[in-house]
Amino acid sequence: MTLRVDIAWLMTTLLVSVRVAAATALAPVFGPAQVPAPVKIFLSLALSAYVVSALTSAPLAINSLAELATAGLKEAVIGLAFGFGFMVAYAATQIAGRSLDVQIGFGAASILNPATQGLAPLIGSLFGMVMIAVFLALDGHHLLLRAVALSVSSMPPGGVSGPDLSLVIEQSGVMFAFGLAIAAPVMFMLWLSDVAMAVFARSMPQLNVFVLSFAVKILLGTIGLALSIGVSRMIFSGLFDSTFRFWNRLLIAR
Repeated sequence: MTLRVDIAWLMTTLLVSVRVAAATALAPVFGPAQVPAPVKIFLSLALSAYVVSALTSAPLAINSLAELATAGLKEAVIGLAFGFGFMVAYAATQIAGRSLDVQIGFGAASILNPATQGLAPLIGSLFGMVMIAVFLALDGHHLLLRAVALSVSSMPPGGVSGPDLSLVIEQSGVMFAFGLAIAAPVMFMLWLSDVAMAVFARSMPQLNVFVLSFAVKILLGTIGLALSIGVSRMIFSGLFDSTFRFWNRLLIAR
């Protein structure tokens, strides 16, 4: 029995697996620390083999190890560009959570984030878990894998085309805009409490406003989070729409 191996198919699969691994490594949905590295490698190779089997493009023109390393580096950049879209959306929740933690009085407290295996703010962890749940509910993980698969046709492995990095820089502003939008309703309530406390401090100097403000801010912050659920739903929808448009623009802009 003779075993034949298509070297061109093998190299293409290897390069595409680098793109898939880089795209999923940044997403807490796909790359939590609890998943063993061999499982991640196997899934990346399996997805890449499936995508390459359906690919009808010209064979690779790689003749040296240096060209293969250069092509692998470019594949990692393409994959990281797609994964960056999700990380921007996740970072927006962390910016909002950290801002609210400082304003409410939870700034000194942190908990272990199981997705990143690092310390994270209390409200930021809450927003992050809600964001991942909404992302999965909207089939965002399927859209990310589909975008990476489509990128193999628009940006073939070993080709000269690559992602438009100006889009990556432009997408960076999304984390600040949506982070502020998520935190804005509660921050407005906390600002009103600061104004009220300032009035009390002027009218009743004997009142210990500094100590009283801790309890008031925690109470108002909790109420504000509960009341802003409806608004947060629209903000999260806009955040994911921005992420999906970013992936589409990466596929179109070459």
